[in-house]
Amino acid sequence: MRRASPLLVLFAVACGDVAVSPKARAEADVIWADRCANCHGPKGLGDGPGARVLPVRPRVLSDSAWQASVSDDHIATVITEGGQVVGLDANMAANPDLKAKPDVLRALVLKVRSLKP
Repeated sequence: MRRASPLLVLFAVACGDVAVSPKARAEADVIWADRCANCHGPKGLGDGPGARVLPVRPRVLSDSAWQASVSDDHIATVITEGGQVVGLDANMAANPDLKAKPDVLRALVLKVRSLKP
């Protein structure tokens, strides 16, 4: 039997039926603005100013087909481990500090999910 990764266990605990706190959402909004929007754009269209210099265009997070094709666990893994870990572009940086903040990680996943049209 395959064991769940510690990240997935932390994420599952964070996801539970517990609502994400306003504090975690606020911290996630700051992280989104500071780390994510530069490439993904403020609305997840892959059109941030940093996207212009990347060899591979950032994921359009607002794409409903992509949203339907991925799990919350996948999104959390890409956020914390970086793109290369799941076969995506290595320019999608890892954010390992968020492993210690499962509530903020959950809020970031919810932020990505909120970009869906």
